[in-house]
Amino acid sequence: MIVDALLASESWDVVGILDDDAAKTGTEVLGVPVLHSQGDLLALANQLEVTRVAVGIGDNYARDKKLQQLRAFGFRPVNVIHPSAHVSRFVKMGEGITILAGATINPGTVIEDNVCVNTAASIDHDNHLERSCHIFPNATLTGNVRVGQFAYVGSGAVVAPNLAVRKYSQVGAGAVVLSDVLEGSVVAGAPAVEIGRQPKRPD
Repeated sequence: MIVDALLASESWDVVGILDDDAAKTGTEVLGVPVLHSQGDLLALANQLEVTRVAVGIGDNYARDKKLQQLRAFGFRPVNVIHPSAHVSRFVKMGEGITILAGATINPGTVIEDNVCVNTAASIDHDNHLERSCHIFPNATLTGNVRVGQFAYVGSGAVVAPNLAVRKYSQVGAGAVVLSDVLEGSVVAGAPAVEIGRQPKRPD
């Protein structure tokens, strides 16, 4: 999906896909060759004559770790925005952001580094998406919602206005969130209630 969005935007020449799995070397994704990313990334960057990279990993923690590694090697992350997405010119964005096909992001919203807004997600006005969170397909954030670092908002979930989905938390698919989601909480249902705790944290 990342490759598709990059190719559709016609803003980038996609020269290769880096993968840790050596068995995938020599295969292709949408006509783009897969290269092994272990070893000397600086040498590989020089060989390919590139300094820009997009990270195509859905897991928030793995995506964040990989982005930090690539930055340490001198790569600069690009923002991947599918041309069918609607992003207001009054949205503030960091780096390494992914916004996929059909997503809508309205004015006053702030998107920090390494956030993924997935297919057809709706982000209304004045929301704040913190670093490395992930808004799944068809999820809806109404006005003035804050989603914390590494949090997930599941497919088809709806978060009511003026609420916080705090860091490390997870909102289940189809949930209707009518109150703040506590840090590290897992919620589901309509209305959403806590069904567990999420212990995972960044390295």
